[in-house]
Amino acid sequence: MEEIIVTPNQAITLQPGERIEAVGAPLRIRVGQVTLESNSLNNAEEMLWESQKSATGCQTAVYRRGKESRLVYIVPESPNADSFGFADGGRLTTTSRVFKIQKADLLGWLPQDGDTLDYQEKTYNISKTAASDTFYQDIGNKDIMLRIFVMEYR
Repeated sequence: MEEIIVTPNQAITLQPGERIEAVGAPLRIRVGQVTLESNSLNNAEEMLWESQKSATGCQTAVYRRGKESRLVYIVPESPNADSFGFADGGRLTTTSRVFKIQKADLLGWLPQDGDTLDYQEKTYNISKTAASDTFYQDIGNKDIMLRIFVMEYR
């Protein structure tokens, strides 16, 4: 089989009377593989996000930075509660939560100190994780979604 591979932004121009013809073997004309592979991975991550979002009921939250806000779709992960006792008999209960967010919903923002997330009538402060000292974690390879970390104290 003969192949003609057309890379992105490349064109084949035929003059009057010219033609492309398969002689003796099939001829395949295709777009360069790098572009197709990149789009396939991107589409796969988009589909993963859409299926997770749908599976959790297309929930929304309000992401705030100062006086500005963004309405975002979220996929909440299971909360992780922990409790600490003090010598005087008091207790502090913390719940760490993780939410997946589509990066595009943040319109160029990346989570930072002072940001909040309003979800189900609660306001969560965006917090750093002790393990990585960051406010978020990229998920996947195509810059589609991220995880943000919040902590609730009671």
